[in-house]
Amino acid sequence: MTHGAAWRRPSALNVSLLFYVLMEYHETLDALVPDAAPHGGDKASALYDKLCDGMYLHYPFDTEDLGEGVRLLKQVICGYWKPRYLINPKTYEAYELLDSDERFVAVTPGDIAWDTLAGLPEAAVDRARRLSAHFPTLVGRFAGGVAEVRWELNPDGRYYMDDSGFGMTDDEEITVYGFIDRTARVVEKFRLVSGRDELERMRAAAEARVKA
Repeated sequence: MTHGAAWRRPSALNVSLLFYVLMEYHETLDALVPDAAPHGGDKASALYDKLCDGMYLHYPFDTEDLGEGVRLLKQVICGYWKPRYLINPKTYEAYELLDSDERFVAVTPGDIAWDTLAGLPEAAVDRARRLSAHFPTLVGRFAGGVAEVRWELNPDGRYYMDDSGFGMTDDEEITVYGFIDRTARVVEKFRLVSGRDELERMRAAAEARVKA
């Protein structure tokens, strides 16, 4: 599998206009319906308020609409976009996915189907143990209350290739998939999958879990 345009090195001129719209929406809703979603003292509300600070309006941050009222706040780390936070402007809540060291905050060792990783190279399994998302990690669009997360434990050799075409290794890509809900809670464990049919079964199980 290739990384695609999502992993091209971003321009320093990239500005988060979408997050500016998000802040405008926040202020407008407060004025029109001040009691619609009162700010609480919980962690998710406090994080939302923090992310409304001006520093998150500009590079190295940007936002992406994931559907169902959820936005993804991304940050450039080591030259690549990484999914840092889920933001829900309707509930004034935000949830951390990755920390600044590219480690999952929203995932625990109990959220990994370790039996499916049996026989993988030790380096890849060790990255899973450390919850390391150093290699490309993507959050898909929400549907049915859940989103697919693609977590690459080892890239293929092209990842190491420079602009001149040198440096490519014989590494093979190793990617695990899981599903999260709108609060970044893992609702279907990360695992190696055999194909699209298995992913669809995982999605169905995740959607059933959030509806239960």
